[in-house]
Amino acid sequence: MLQRLLVPVLLAGALAAPAAAEEDSRYSEWRQEGAEAEGAVALEELARELEALIDEAESARAADPRFLQDLRDMIAAHVAEAAPREALIRDDFSDGDYTDDPSWEVVSGDFSVDRRLGLRTTIPLSGADTETMRLSLDTILDKDTILETKDELLDDAGELLDKGKDTVDDLLSGEKTFGDLLSGDDDEEPEEDSGPDGPEPAEIVLEADIANAFALEVEMMSGIAHRDAQFEIDLFQGRGGASGYRLSYIAGDDPGLLLSRFGRRGAEVIGEHDDALALEDGASHTVALVRESDGTMTATVDGAELIRVTSSALEDPFDGVSLVNGGGDYAIRSIAIYGEQ
Repeated sequence: MLQRLLVPVLLAGALAAPAAAEEDSRYSEWRQEGAEAEGAVALEELARELEALIDEAESARAADPRFLQDLRDMIAAHVAEAAPREALIRDDFSDGDYTDDPSWEVVSGDFSVDRRLGLRTTIPLSGADTETMRLSLDTILDKDTILETKDELLDDAGELLDKGKDTVDDLLSGEKTFGDLLSGDDDEEPEEDSGPDGPEPAEIVLEADIANAFALEVEMMSGIAHRDAQFEIDLFQGRGGASGYRLSYIAGDDPGLLLSRFGRRGAEVIGEHDDALALEDGASHTVALVRESDGTMTATVDGAELIRVTSSALEDPFDGVSLVNGGGDYAIRSIAIYGEQ
């Protein structure tokens, strides 16, 4: 009877010991290189000791065999959960160079590494220039830019007041009529309309061996929201990215998140989040896509599940990942892709 009570008590005490020690200690945690690996080894040693106790209890018939098997299963689950995931790709761009370790290749558009924001890409929208588009993210981290922007706004307001004063003077002097104002006649040559040309996407690609079952995590920031702004993450197969899965964030629109399968016949939406998303709040957000071995795919933003579908169409490993700026201002602070545990 004593041994039957002792086994679960020992198990609970062993699993709770690190937390209790942490609460009682007056020192903060100190992490050194390799600490994660050392913790995994310590956990495995603890599991072996608990397994030995269970073996002893089983030999002495000190507990129900089903209870002892439950203990074994619980230990195995804790060990599996604590095991470090295999990182197939990991990059936080802290070295200031996206072309080396790992080696990204720019297919189109412009990309740069910002020491504060990570990998940066900006595509102007609706006639705005690149400098204007980039202000939203820059001002988050740079107070001087905020002050400069304030001064620019004051200057613009002053110019507007001066223009209004000149218009009133012209009307009073008879140099212009209300008809001139309505027709837009301001003695300036009209600009030629070049047509509704959309922005050319910016794309950067990393070729790598990625298992068919994976977990992708992208920490990103988004600038000014716009209905034409779009950012895509592609997991592709084949030379030139002929097929794969695409997770699309569409700023200021509904739906705000789409999961598509693409191939030679085009792209097909297989899942979507019905509501609009607003990631333009000055904070970093983690966008994740997980594909399990049975084809179940889950898309989350900051841990909240937004899309869950099952797709078994693509069974081969993936050959790489690409990031596509379809319009907007984005900073990729880090990206990681893990294999199946």
